[in-house]
Amino acid sequence: GIVAGDRIVALNGREMATFDDIRLYAQIRPGEPVVIQVERGGKRFDRQGRIGAVEESDGFGNRFRIGRLGIAPGDPVIEPVSLWRAPVVAIERTGQIVRTMVETLGQILGGGRSVKELGGPLKIAEVSGQAATLGVESFIFFMALISINLGFINLLPIPMLDGGHLLFYGLEAVQRRPVSPRVQEWAYRSGLALLLTMMMLVTFNDLTSFGIWERLSGLIG
Repeated sequence: GIVAGDRIVALNGREMATFDDIRLYAQIRPGEPVVIQVERGGKRFDRQGRIGAVEESDGFGNRFRIGRLGIAPGDPVIEPVSLWRAPVVAIERTGQIVRTMVETLGQILGGGRSVKELGGPLKIAEVSGQAATLGVESFIFFMALISINLGFINLLPIPMLDGGHLLFYGLEAVQRRPVSPRVQEWAYRSGLALLLTMMMLVTFNDLTSFGIWERLSGLIG
């Protein structure tokens, strides 16, 4: 098994440089099998395991089902980052967040996660207030996280979004002629319908999380 002092260097073949890498990888994969590559005394070996699934609360009454490996980090190490190195670290961190979003979206589309986990503007406003109570650092990080999320969504290849425009530009470059107006019209209609459906879904989820439907059913009943 894994003993104190071991260093986890990879999960399912993906390199893990820090404990945060391990935490981010595990928390979106509750219950999934995993191959853990361990380094002990300069030697590496693999161990088969399964990521545990736990229910946790964030202290504000919100509960989440997340994955845990059942390990703890060593003593924290604070590594100063120079002004010149900071942009590189920011890009690396942004890449990690985008990768997590892509994998989470894939799990939702594949049925591994419920669409009930999606939140909209009301949920964002609620969590923003909660993050503000935790301090300036948490609030700034949350705002950066929202900006990255919005940027990622905007680049999805869906007509009506910037990603959809880029898709049409790419098709135009490949076939060396513009996409026909009729195709564009139907694509934009489909994209608009998809976006409106998503907006209604996340708004429904937001109102459900606030208990609106239960209160309405209580009033009607």
